[in-house]
Amino acid sequence: MVIAKGPTMRTKELGQQQLIQGLKSHDSVVIDGFVQQFSRPLFGVILNYTKNPPDAEEILQDTLLRVIRKIETFREESDIWPWMKRIAVNNSIMWLRKNRAKRRQEIQLEGFTPQFSEDGYLQSKVFSWSVDPEDVMLNAELASQLYEAIQSLPFEYRFALALKDIEGYPIRQIASLLGLKEATAKTRIHRARLFVRKKLESYLEGKA
Repeated sequence: MVIAKGPTMRTKELGQQQLIQGLKSHDSVVIDGFVQQFSRPLFGVILNYTKNPPDAEEILQDTLLRVIRKIETFREESDIWPWMKRIAVNNSIMWLRKNRAKRRQEIQLEGFTPQFSEDGYLQSKVFSWSVDPEDVMLNAELASQLYEAIQSLPFEYRFALALKDIEGYPIRQIASLLGLKEATAKTRIHRARLFVRKKLESYLEGKA
C-alpha cells in the first residue's frame, strides 16, 4: 500500500524515464521516491477541489495508487506531470460526486446573472474588472479575497470555474468530466464568474 508521507527531506528527484521504468517494475526505491516527490504537488491540486485536508489526503492515496496501476497506459513521449494531474482532478471529481448530497451548499447564483428588461436592455451594468491580471497575482490581499470568493461557491460551480479558468480545460471536456451538457457547463462557468465578481466588486471599485 502506498503511504503519502508528510514533509520530509526530499530525495534526489527522479528523471521521467527512471520513474516510469521503476513504477512499471514495482521498484520499491523508485516508488518511495515517487511518493516523496509528487505527494505534495498532487495534494495541492486535490485540495483546490475538496477544500478539506482529510478528504484530500484520502483522494491522494487513491491517486498515487492509480498512477502506479495505470503507468502501463502512459505514453512515454508525453510529459508525465500533466497526466498525473489529470488523474488527481478526475479522482477529485468522482469523489465529490459521491459526496454531493452531504456537501451541497445553499448559495443561489441566479441573482448574479445579467438582468434584462422586456425590450432587451440591460437593467444593471456588469462590473468591469479594472485591475490588470498580473497585479492580481502580485497583490496578496486581492489574491486572498479572490481565493475566498471562489471557495465560497457551491462545489458544482467551483469545479466548473476551476476546470476552465485555473486548469484551462475546454468546455467540451469540462462537460464530459462533470456529466453535463456543454450549454449547462457554460452557464455554470458564467454564473460562477459573475458571483466571484460580485463578491470582489467593493474591493475592486475601491482600488480603481
